[in-house]
Amino acid sequence: MKEKYKYINYKNYRLSIKWILPIICIIIILSFLGFGYIKSLTYKNIHKNISELGQQTVTQLNSSIEEQKKFVETIVDSINKGYFSNESEIFDNFSANLENYHFTRLAILDKSGNGITSDGHIVTNYPITNEFFDFDKVYLSENRKSTISNNQINIYSKAFYLNGQERVLFATVYTEDYKDILLRKLYNGLGGTFLINDNGIVLIDSFDIIKDNNVNLYDFILNKYNVQDNQKIKIDEMKKNIKNKTRGTFDIKIDKEKYFINYENIGINDWYVINVVPESAIAKELNLFIAISLGVCVFINFIIISICVYVDISNQIKNRKLYKSAYIDPITLLGNENYFKEYSKLFLKSYNENKFLLAIDVNKFKVINNLYGYDFCNKILNVLGEKLKTGIPSNNITCRLYSDVFAIILETTEDIEQVLKKIYKDISIIEVDNIVIHLNVSIGVYKIKKYDTDINKILDKAYMACKQIKGTYSNYYYMFDEALENSLLKEEDIEVSMEDALEKKEFKIIYQPKFDTKNEKIVGAESLVRWYKNDTIIMPDSFIPLFEKNKFILKLDLYIFEQVCKDLAYWKEKFDVNIRVSVNVSKEHFVNENFIQEYIDITDKYNIDRSNLELEITESATLDKNIDVLKIVNKIKSYGFRISLDDFGTGYSSLAMLQELPIDVIKIDKVFVDKANLNSDKNMINYIVLIAKQLGTEIVVEGVETKEQAEFIKSLECDIIQGFYYSTPIEKEKMEKYFIKDDTILL
Repeated sequence: MKEKYKYINYKNYRLSIKWILPIICIIIILSFLGFGYIKSLTYKNIHKNISELGQQTVTQLNSSIEEQKKFVETIVDSINKGYFSNESEIFDNFSANLENYHFTRLAILDKSGNGITSDGHIVTNYPITNEFFDFDKVYLSENRKSTISNNQINIYSKAFYLNGQERVLFATVYTEDYKDILLRKLYNGLGGTFLINDNGIVLIDSFDIIKDNNVNLYDFILNKYNVQDNQKIKIDEMKKNIKNKTRGTFDIKIDKEKYFINYENIGINDWYVINVVPESAIAKELNLFIAISLGVCVFINFIIISICVYVDISNQIKNRKLYKSAYIDPITLLGNENYFKEYSKLFLKSYNENKFLLAIDVNKFKVINNLYGYDFCNKILNVLGEKLKTGIPSNNITCRLYSDVFAIILETTEDIEQVLKKIYKDISIIEVDNIVIHLNVSIGVYKIKKYDTDINKILDKAYMACKQIKGTYSNYYYMFDEALENSLLKEEDIEVSMEDALEKKEFKIIYQPKFDTKNEKIVGAESLVRWYKNDTIIMPDSFIPLFEKNKFILKLDLYIFEQVCKDLAYWKEKFDVNIRVSVNVSKEHFVNENFIQEYIDITDKYNIDRSNLELEITESATLDKNIDVLKIVNKIKSYGFRISLDDFGTGYSSLAMLQELPIDVIKIDKVFVDKANLNSDKNMINYIVLIAKQLGTEIVVEGVETKEQAEFIKSLECDIIQGFYYSTPIEKEKMEKYFIKDDTILL
């Protein structure tokens, strides 16, 4: 949106000569009175603006620090949950994300200050104070000199236990990096920002005039500059207010120059942001007005009109500078997230069925950043912003929200697909410094409805649509639809109630029997889970994928495993049967092999023969490059569990991997049974059976639903058969009827 200014035409204002002298006298008096009023009003406005600027700076700094603290919390929470067994695993898992949070390195130390960093440095006798060893919250240190480099650093720390030993995690950030968050130098370098603690010690100086460490800002000002006694009181008052954790704004005269100072508590470590702006930067016009009004009273008519216009323009300039600091993205010169959310509310006040919100994300922009560097990528963002602003219908708000994410809210009578097509064409190939850059972008589209008034919710929906295709190349946009909204609401409902459901034991175990192909007697069962919620049975396909994504599957798997062990112990005691039951193990467990010990503890608790437990793993677990599946499977086998490979043949398992893994059972998926030509021996299932026999593994065929299929499977000399033809999944009590009828083969 271009800002327009209306200028006053001076020629419309004239004075009669006979009134010149009295008017001059009146004007001189009014000039003094008016100046006092204007000065008071202007200073009040300046105080307000610099206060808003200080609050904006605090918000930006606080937000960044909180994100860094959350990252440290995430690492320690993962360690406390037992996902890692040593420092190397911790560093390997989180080092790739350090740059995203502006951290230079991680370090893990003991109470003596000995340890290692994520980039391989050995640390000895590091001076650790009690503040670092906090188990409850993340501690952020004052400035410290790095023992590895000459840089000043700040340390985020939190204590934890690793293998029963007290340790502390350090995450270091260069103090200089906070300058990217602070407003660096204001008003053409004349203004700037300090970050101090409540004792006045300077942590960061955007003026770059304080070169030493542990410099007290109050003493620095009083010693370096000629501050009169009546002005020193204001410094003392600021010092007192900061100690009392209050904020404020004031002006002070130092060396004949007036400065406007704002101090804001950021709410962390009692740190304060001090914004300092000289009057020469933002009130220069006012002084000029005094000189003109007092020196050229004979031309007062012209002066009054000139000054009125001049003050108006200068106020607009001052406000624009403050406005740019709060609302304008410095790289693209588009609006930032604050601008977008504030002005989009006005955009939404009048309803039109042709309004849309677009969220645009550049895929793999980090790769481009690594290839071309930070400065070049800023040029890419600048060109991208210009193309977005000029390439769409004029009635729009286009902003860069953060990183490589842009948002557009627009009103158009054109077909939205044509608008999207034009946007994609304009931005998918751009030229920067004579270098052609190909960008892969994802565009999430939300059509604004009459009842939509919350811009945050609308943005969230556009983000959701964008995520549906992020990283794909088959399509570049996704329209938010009812199906997506229902799906998201359903996921949200599941996530909100899953913990409570586990506590209330709404997850029930059912068993699908397995039968010997030779005599058709029951030899075992597969444990399955159903969610009984409000008299409704929720099938696993509706919640297992989400649980795998949010890691709740780790809890659910353990819960199911313990329920199965309880049942096995009960059946052994009441019916004197040992029956083999297979239990699914999600590949999410394989990230940390310590899960095996939890399974062992449960079997020991119920005195279960582990050879009666068959742990089912899927093909996807064997293909994950981040998992040493061979090591984990061998470890499971060493404790007596049996291993079953589920859904064999539906993925892309390597035969070489299959030969390496000590698999006891191969389960042939139902899809091969359904597709089999029962009158032919040239079916895929025949070859899978042949491979399994060559490897000496037991064969279970799933999904047998008809007599013809059963006869066909038996003809292949498979070991075990399972399916609706023999039994649907049944509850524990119905399962026990097989034991009473004594048609069970004891294993």
